[in-house]
Amino acid sequence: MRILVMSDVTGFMRGGVPIETARLIRGLRARDHEVAFMGDTPIGDTEPVHHFPLSLPTDRTLSLRLREAVKAFKPDLVHVIAMNSRAIAVIAPLLRSLPWAFTCHSVSPYERKAPYLHWNDTAHYAVRSLRFAANTFAWKWLFRSGLIAHAVVHSQFVEDTIRRYGQPVNRISLIPLGYEAVANVNGSPRVAKSDGPLRLLTIGGIAHTKGYHDALTALAALHRVFPQIEYEIIGEIRDPSYARFLEAMLDKLKLRGSVRIFVNASDAEKNEALRRSDIYLQPSHEEGFCLAYIEAAAIVPLLVGTDTGAIRLISTNDAGARVVPVGQPARLADAICELSAISLPADLLLQRRARLASNFAWSKYLDAHESLYVRLCQQASSRSR
Repeated sequence: MRILVMSDVTGFMRGGVPIETARLIRGLRARDHEVAFMGDTPIGDTEPVHHFPLSLPTDRTLSLRLREAVKAFKPDLVHVIAMNSRAIAVIAPLLRSLPWAFTCHSVSPYERKAPYLHWNDTAHYAVRSLRFAANTFAWKWLFRSGLIAHAVVHSQFVEDTIRRYGQPVNRISLIPLGYEAVANVNGSPRVAKSDGPLRLLTIGGIAHTKGYHDALTALAALHRVFPQIEYEIIGEIRDPSYARFLEAMLDKLKLRGSVRIFVNASDAEKNEALRRSDIYLQPSHEEGFCLAYIEAAAIVPLLVGTDTGAIRLISTNDAGARVVPVGQPARLADAICELSAISLPADLLLQRRARLASNFAWSKYLDAHESLYVRLCQQASSRSR
């Protein structure tokens, strides 16, 4: 099968969509599909893939560039793995003669940035909803109009959202992202002592929706129990106003000596941080899946996450994981205290590896995409007869 993958997320972004895009393209090529990519940069870490340049942010050249790519590559199917609402409205009519799918990682107003009122979640998200009201309306119109041929989502939360926005249930596929076991990781959970260090880590873009302010509030409470507690934050600054807010919180809560923020760390630095951590903490308010959480699960024995994206699903039946409601720092602190004190099996990571490899294998992710592509092509063929 000839598949054209396109994305309006820059290839220079660390993590998230670019990682998934590369995984998908590598996997499809390994299964003998012909794949081309349309984006701002060639996909890295893959064998050479035919690249069709795309200007970002998308502009008036989008329709012309897509026509040229379709004419040159002659795909059997187009997979739009990420695209803004305005661009979807432009390309959907051009793709009517082709089977195509759109991966929806999140829709407005969710996971959107608003540089206001970081000290009050209710007010912050209310203002954000107002700011992105037009964009939210655009997405609802797209889903209700039937322009989106088929939507792929990675969590039940996003599926519920786009169903509510109007996408028919029979034109949605829930395909979780994958898990990759890490070699030579056999560490057992360590019981923390109040007079010893407790190392926490979060990896994710620095923005309000990642809930770092809840983590800092929890840390201030935990500091009384674990005076040597350490918390590392690794991520790109996606909202400078929120980064400034976190810096002010560090001073207000007197946590300067306990918290370190690393911006744009390398993959090697991230892996080293994961290996030296006792507990991986994901305090997010909103996630489409949370690739960072499942990647951490391969290395860090103990996990605390909030009930968003696929975090609860990833944590199911895991003795070393705790999932708490979103936006409740006290519950985060309680979960960390509980995990630091209980006895857990020495082979915890081996048990987790087997479970996640079974439930979230990248091979299953590819199987589901292949099955979807075949079905969409068969449906298109039937309509054309």
